[in-house]
Amino acid sequence: MANFELRHLTQADLNLHVWRYLTFPKYVSMMVYSALWFPKLKTLLSMDADEGAMPAVAAREMTERFLQWDMIKNNPSFTERIKNSSSRNVEDGRELTLANCWFCSEEESPAMWRDYAGIPEGVAVVSTIDLLSQYVYCDPRVSLIGRVQYVNLTSHVMSHYEANQAGERAFLKGNGFAAEREIRMTTMSFRGPMCVNLDGTDMRPDQYSGLGMNNFDSPGLYIKADLRKLITRTVLSPDAPVFLEHLVRRIGHLAGVVSPVERSSLENRPV
Repeated sequence: MANFELRHLTQADLNLHVWRYLTFPKYVSMMVYSALWFPKLKTLLSMDADEGAMPAVAAREMTERFLQWDMIKNNPSFTERIKNSSSRNVEDGRELTLANCWFCSEEESPAMWRDYAGIPEGVAVVSTIDLLSQYVYCDPRVSLIGRVQYVNLTSHVMSHYEANQAGERAFLKGNGFAAEREIRMTTMSFRGPMCVNLDGTDMRPDQYSGLGMNNFDSPGLYIKADLRKLITRTVLSPDAPVFLEHLVRRIGHLAGVVSPVERSSLENRPV
């Protein structure tokens, strides 16, 4: 059963291959915890200053509409609150929304190796959208998987309802990022039984019950995944040293991941 609701995907898209390009420490982290790291959107701002932003058209239209309400007109002190409401919505959404990002392609990407994994000691794991939806154990009530839409955030038009939802805005990025061909999983920043502690233990009920569910003190969460079923193959970065190949095979064996480990098809080419 899928753990995610689809966004901007059809059933035919579910068999598409996706790649997660990782530095070696991030690869080890995933394998040791048997979990994927979901950072808060606000931690991604260094890569995209518009991460989780509300399109300008929707923000302006909603503000103008609210300012026409009699309750607002008759209470001038509300005016500044209304003018700032969109920015507060975005700020809150960046705190409360987690994302895990993959590159959708049937082939390796030199740019992804260079920008996200590093050469010669990066590692990429390969899966499909369908496997992500089944074997990453996010809470299905608040989790989405979908294709990122690359738009002009100044002129893009969306419904006011969607513009108010951080989970929907998380699937919008500026046109300048289109080469990333991103498939993204999102969920809420709430602790739960699907989470893993930093010491590798399962999160206990007393850690996520009541107010403990709020994850204000961490930049993200480790969320459990069945890596044995999720990873269809592991690819080493171009010109990876031989010791890395042996080490990745050993780490995979210890984690119970028996899918193939392959050297890059870009070996001995400029990347």
